[in-house]
Amino acid sequence: MNRIKLSIRVPAGQETMIRHIAEVRGLTRYQALARVIETGLTSIMTAPTSQREGRNDDALSSLDARLSVIEALIDRSLFTASAAYAYARRAALRNDSEAEKSDSATSEAAQASYKRQRALAAEVLS
Repeated sequence: MNRIKLSIRVPAGQETMIRHIAEVRGLTRYQALARVIETGLTSIMTAPTSQREGRNDDALSSLDARLSVIEALIDRSLFTASAAYAYARRAALRNDSEAEKSDSATSEAAQASYKRQRALAAEVLS
């Protein structure tokens, strides 16, 4: 059997699932990826009836749309919490001489807090 080397990129969530499959089955990540591809191709080639496939596609599309909305809401909530933290911290540390300063420092602190939390979340997924 001739094999051709391919280089692919997968989303972090899928890589996590592939790594889990590899650990459970005692495979390397690359062996697990090859099995996932083979299983996927087999599934596509022996697809169920078009009616059932259409319902599955609709369900997956609906789920994907709902997950996108949830992801956006969670991201916005994280930013709001980061901004609230920065403003509360600034208010707690503020004295009368600082009352005249603009909110730019607070805004920068909120952005920095948001970016730190996003980076921590990305580490958890990888």
